[in-house]
Amino acid sequence: MDVEALLRAALREAGYGPDAIGSALPRIMRILQAEDVRIEAGRTLSRKEREYVRVQLEMGVDVSEIVAGLKR
Repeated sequence: MDVEALLRAALREAGYGPDAIGSALPRIMRILQAEDVRIEAGRTLSRKEREYVRVQLEMGVDVSEIVAGLKR
């Protein structure tokens, strides 16, 4: 089971309806991906870097590509 399916099932189990899950799940996934970026970078990110990561994730850029961009 992938992370998204697991979160969807947990939210359903917690009593959230399809509309709430549909609107919250993309944001939850971006938060988890941003944490993946921080872990892969191996350090805390500056405010400017966090904004960069947020924008890149909203555009659908892959975590590994974002980390590569931070290392430039």
